[in-house]
Amino acid sequence: MICVLLQGRIECNSVDSEDGVTRGKTVCSINKPIFKSNSTVIFIVSYGFNTNRDLSRKIEVTVNASSDNERHSPSSEVYKKQEIDVKYSVFVTIESSPSYTNFTFGENAVQKPLEQKIKVFNTIRPLNLTVVIKVPVRLGDKDIWMDTSSFQIPGCQSSRDEEPTVTDLVDKIKEKTILDCTVAKCRVFRCSKFMERNKDTTYTISANISSGWIQQIGLSSAKFLLTSTASLEYDENQYIFFSTTSNSGPPVHQIEAEVEVFTKPDFTKEIIGGSLGGLAFLALLTAGLYKAGFFKSKYSQMMNENEGGEAGPGAEEAAPTNG
Repeated sequence: MICVLLQGRIECNSVDSEDGVTRGKTVCSINKPIFKSNSTVIFIVSYGFNTNRDLSRKIEVTVNASSDNERHSPSSEVYKKQEIDVKYSVFVTIESSPSYTNFTFGENAVQKPLEQKIKVFNTIRPLNLTVVIKVPVRLGDKDIWMDTSSFQIPGCQSSRDEEPTVTDLVDKIKEKTILDCTVAKCRVFRCSKFMERNKDTTYTISANISSGWIQQIGLSSAKFLLTSTASLEYDENQYIFFSTTSNSGPPVHQIEAEVEVFTKPDFTKEIIGGSLGGLAFLALLTAGLYKAGFFKSKYSQMMNENEGGEAGPGAEEAAPTNG
């Protein structure tokens, strides 16, 4: 393809590289220019490339100036070469679904299963990619997960534990009810993999979460967000994250689990209230029966039965005997 640019006395013709091997070339001619001393001319040349083309790591641009009379000042610089670093755009998304569990405040030896899935999807081009997952594992002197020493994510390597950045962790958690790496010790997992274009992979956090860390916060009723993070690492000398904003860095994805704490139920008032209510009902029932004469009639019936029972044997003895 040949492009012609005409602007005043300047005419430029560009020939692109069609086979991807030969260099593209732009020739600009200036018709009979007369430049004064220290004059400057600026040429702006723009090129577009197919996003799937491999341009290696650098593009070399050379500029050569010539004139018909070949008469140049000794200080003239008529040849220049410049190398431009090439970075290839990448676009990777991270998704996860929220999870939920709950505990009763004061029960420190309880454990419940919790599972979180992190899906990583690569879009534009294949590349070596590392997903860095940080999971809170210890709050103060209490483990968040059971068997923390053997806590792992399949397909990932545990690299290290990071200490929290704040010391007043109780006040911080009470303020925001967020349990993340700012207040808790976090285990760092590195999940490295070569990912093909338009392919995805899923990493799973699956373990038993403990209730032992809840007591030290002192909130008997609350909802905490246990927040892990997932970020991306790649060769930043070769790749740049595709973004519609000015920030070309990859986002940090949050993986959240809601942990709800309930107050331990206390049935003392209900038991006392139920007992007193039962006694009151019994007293009212007794009073009602008394007013209705139930106890008086029952007493008279019992007396009559007793009198009848005593007269029976006497009558039998007084009966005459026929001889």
